[in-house]
Amino acid sequence: MGLIIIKTIYIFVMATVLAALEVQIEAGSGWAKNIPTWRPDPNKWYSKLYKKIMSGKELTGYHFFMFGFVFLIFHLPFFFNLKWNLSQELNILCIFLIFIVIWDYLWFVINPHFTIKDFKGDHIFWHSKWLFNLPTDYWGSIAISLILAFINDKFLNPNYIKEWFIFFITIIILTLTTKWFIKTFKPEWE
Repeated sequence: MGLIIIKTIYIFVMATVLAALEVQIEAGSGWAKNIPTWRPDPNKWYSKLYKKIMSGKELTGYHFFMFGFVFLIFHLPFFFNLKWNLSQELNILCIFLIFIVIWDYLWFVINPHFTIKDFKGDHIFWHSKWLFNLPTDYWGSIAISLILAFINDKFLNPNYIKEWFIFFITIIILTLTTKWFIKTFKPEWE
C-alpha cells in the first residue's frame, strides 16, 4: 500500500504543477481562449471527432499537444525497462483518466483569476454539461477509469481494483486538502 500512496502523491504533484503552469499561460481565460494557438476548421472530421469525445470542446493546438505530451509522459516507463503488457497499459490508462480530471479541477483551485467559487456551469463555457455539480467529462473519465480497472482486475491483475480505489481515494484527499489550503491561506499565485 505504501508504494501506491507514494505513486499517488507523485501523480498529484504532477497534476498540481501542470495546473499551475496552465494558470500561468491562460490566467483567467480558460480553454486557450486568448492564446495564439492553432484552431483547425471546426468542420474537419478530426475537429468534429474531438468535439464529440470532449463534450463539445473546441480542438486547439495547445490542448492537442498538451494532452499528447502528458499521455507520452505516462508511457515513459515502458522506455526505461518496464515491460509492456496489457495490464500495465490498463493501469496507465486508469491513472491518466483520473489525472486529467484532477489536473483540470486544480486549475480552478489554484487560479486567482478564475476561482473555485466560479466552478459552476454558468461560469465555464468549456464545461457546458454538468451532473451533480461536476462537469460530465469528469464523471465520464472516472467511469471509464473504473471500468478499465475492473477489466484489469477480472482478467489480468487480481486485486487491481483495490489498488485503484486506494489511488482514487488518496488523490481525492490530496485534492480536498489542497483546496482547503488555498482557501485558508490564499497564497499569491500571480
